[in-house]
Amino acid sequence: MPGLRLAARLALADAAAEARLAFATLFGIAAVLAPLIVLFGLKAGVIDSLREALVQNPRAREIVNQTHGAFDAAFFARLAARQDVAFIVPRTRTLAASGAFARSAESLTTFRGELLATAAGDPLLSARAAPTGRAAALSATLAERLGVGEGDIIRFRVDRLMEGRRETLALDLAISAILPREAFPRDAAFVPLPLLLLVEDFQEGAVGLPAPEADPPPDPARVYAGFRLHARRLEDVVVLDRMFRAQGIEVVSRADDVAGLMALDRALTLLFVALAALGGAGYAVSLAVAMLASVERKRRALALLRLMGMPTRGLIAFPLTQAVALASGGALVAGAIALAVAAVVNRLGVAVGEGPLARIALDHLAIAAALTVMAAVLSSTFAAWRAAGIEPAEGLRDG
Repeated sequence: MPGLRLAARLALADAAAEARLAFATLFGIAAVLAPLIVLFGLKAGVIDSLREALVQNPRAREIVNQTHGAFDAAFFARLAARQDVAFIVPRTRTLAASGAFARSAESLTTFRGELLATAAGDPLLSARAAPTGRAAALSATLAERLGVGEGDIIRFRVDRLMEGRRETLALDLAISAILPREAFPRDAAFVPLPLLLLVEDFQEGAVGLPAPEADPPPDPARVYAGFRLHARRLEDVVVLDRMFRAQGIEVVSRADDVAGLMALDRALTLLFVALAALGGAGYAVSLAVAMLASVERKRRALALLRLMGMPTRGLIAFPLTQAVALASGGALVAGAIALAVAAVVNRLGVAVGEGPLARIALDHLAIAAALTVMAAVLSSTFAAWRAAGIEPAEGLRDG
């Protein structure tokens, strides 16, 4: 160990004695590494901003069937059991899932809106409690039209024709929550499934008037016209979209947007890896040549050290120490340059989503520094091997 410590101190002193050459090597490393860090920061900024824009939009993971079908309880049970499905709820026929909303029972002004089923765990509710009984969660646009808020009571009306007579089902609904604007852009009320089925049965003539106060639970043998599903992850949207289309079920989803983001991520990753490989290879070769040239220039001095008793491992440590020191310094300079460039880029006003265009985290810098040091160690192994082969007699002969 004393021999290693002595060799390390001598290596650092030698680098200080050749400061110009050492700084040239150090800044050469920084010139290769800094652009790679900036490129990775740009990749992370662009991809993360696009991903966050989709993740923060609860509808990005939503999949809805496009045409009416016949989906039974077994279909919903199979999907609910899948690991890539976070939430699923039935939908009724489109014509039976709308009606007129009024601010109160006395109000003559009504607004048409959709009626959709919801349940516990619905991502569109944004962690709000799902409505139960005669309650509804309103979209932000419908709440603004009605001028109501949480806790208010609104009137919902839907008409039907029975034997030439017009009949109206009127329900008072308590507003349990107002959804965020980005959760649903249209006028809609999210209600418990039994209440939605009651409205559909009324329009089809399956129930009479007045409507019961307690809505019966769904019939296990009932067949539904559609479904509303949310994937667990963004990547799952593409998988589920392909699965439904393979089964002949036409769906509406953001699968194209997600697939485009994933393709962009792969393309930028491939570009980064290619540039990093080219730059890293050039840096490794240049450093290896510099370390080998240093060993050859100092061959007589190293032979004298060997003659004075320095062990082989000490000679090996000499070029390794210099390489690690230069690589560490180059990584520090590269990190500082990359952070400065990223700060300038982020102040240009060019943004993708709401996040910064370039994102360079401390762990990114740590990984870059570690890889740089590892590359330096590998690059100097041949020089270390040449140093280990120096014989003490070379110092006497050359003397």
